[in-house]
Amino acid sequence: MMIAHASLPADDPKKVALVLAEIMQGEATPFPPGGPETWMAWAADDSNELEIAPRGALMALGDDGGNWRVSGAKRAGSEAHLAICVDRPAQEILDIARAAGWPCGRHDRGGFFHVNEVWVEGHFLIEFLDPRDAADYAGSMNRSNWKKIFGAAAAA
Repeated sequence: MMIAHASLPADDPKKVALVLAEIMQGEATPFPPGGPETWMAWAADDSNELEIAPRGALMALGDDGGNWRVSGAKRAGSEAHLAICVDRPAQEILDIARAAGWPCGRHDRGGFFHVNEVWVEGHFLIEFLDPRDAADYAGSMNRSNWKKIFGAAAAA
């Protein structure tokens, strides 16, 4: 299974797309179907992309499926976050985020793996995993290991 794309909100979608594309060693492009202010950040190998819409735009079900709707409500924080594996060392990820003025840091996830937290514009969390972190993640975050560690609670 592969997640092909995800969307996230931003106050400055173009800047966010440019910074995220730099972390993913890819390219930022406009995303006309999302509206004139919506942008995309592409991974270097085109394996996935992130759609960055103006904060306050919501996905809503319409007669022709899901479409962006402007709600006018702009809130900080989010009910969701992303974890993305990239071919860039942790320090470079953090340096790029700091240069953009975004809060960031490297964090241990219970001794299982590390992530490089990047808080896009200080509101939306993306956990970037460099190649070593991604290998540690793959070795620890699987069902059999999860059940071994957490026992019956994980199997329920």
